[in-house]
Amino acid sequence: MRNLQKYEIAVLQYSNTQFVQTFCNSITFYNVGTSTLLIEQSIPLANGQTFTITGNDNEICVKQILVTFSGEGTNNAVIIKKFYID
Repeated sequence: MRNLQKYEIAVLQYSNTQFVQTFCNSITFYNVGTSTLLIEQSIPLANGQTFTITGNDNEICVKQILVTFSGEGTNNAVIIKKFYID
């Protein structure tokens, strides 16, 4: 039987401007608020929209990603990360 790479997921919620530590293979940004979510000040997500960054097998992203909010409304971003474990 082939060795399988084990992983876990983390579901995090943000409501303020901040850097998100990645250290993961895949990350999804989901705007559940009513204001616009901005990823790295250049990728806007309206309410209900998602944006995913996915690596290949055995790759991890190590970048800090800036999340900000603009416009009137509720700031609420859900971030889902897939990360490898030993």
